[in-house]
Amino acid sequence: MRHAPARGSVVTSVLEAIVRDLPWHLSRPIAHRGLHGGPDGPPENSMAAFRRAAAHGVPFELDVQLTRDGALAVVHDAAVRLPSGRARAVTSLTLGDLRAVASSVPGTAVPVTLPEVFAAVAGRVPVMVDVRRWGVAGAAGLERAVTAAVRRYDGPVAVQSFDPRTVYRLRRALPGVPVGQIAGALRSAPPVLRPVGRSMATNAVSRPGFLSFELDALPSRALRFWQRRGLPVIGWTVHSPEQERAARESVTNVFFSGYLPSAYA
Repeated sequence: MRHAPARGSVVTSVLEAIVRDLPWHLSRPIAHRGLHGGPDGPPENSMAAFRRAAAHGVPFELDVQLTRDGALAVVHDAAVRLPSGRARAVTSLTLGDLRAVASSVPGTAVPVTLPEVFAAVAGRVPVMVDVRRWGVAGAAGLERAVTAAVRRYDGPVAVQSFDPRTVYRLRRALPGVPVGQIAGALRSAPPVLRPVGRSMATNAVSRPGFLSFELDALPSRALRFWQRRGLPVIGWTVHSPEQERAARESVTNVFFSGYLPSAYA
């Protein structure tokens, strides 16, 4: 006589089926700035970290900014520190300048460009592009460059940004590509803009396809408001399986760093 499956196994099977039907950016944990770290691991936002992620079948996120000579450099911070100790904005330097500065600091990733990363990955794993717009100057050029690079790429890709104007323009320029709004505590934002960013009120106009939300800013009534209206959320950043399990009570997917999620074991 055939026994009915246990309720727990039925629920698990249903949840697994739902996850399988979700797009990659909502179903597969994403390596924050590549698969980096560890005793012998590569630095974050480096080509080695991206190649490592691709070799393990892991989607990854990276940050891009536009250099003075128009290159889409994979760099997170708004400024870099020169050997003299003086800080210079990434947008004021050429790609060659950035590479020269990085080469002078041991353990620092030598900046690569987004097209170079796309060529190296060649569609083996999905890529999340974080468009780092730190100011108004050069914004249109950055968005045009990202749009051109994504259009030329055949692999799976999504884009996201803290700036709702960038989200709005990229969503219109890249139909069919997931475009997300990043939000959270926004501690580095100007105080006058912080409440607007935390409320994500601009979502009503920019209409992102998903939210990337800082887990340290939970609980958030604003986030719950948008979740109730159907916006999925990717939480950032978890650093252990325990943090991942806790985060999944509030968000759909996660950005991770410092460990390999069980999904890839």
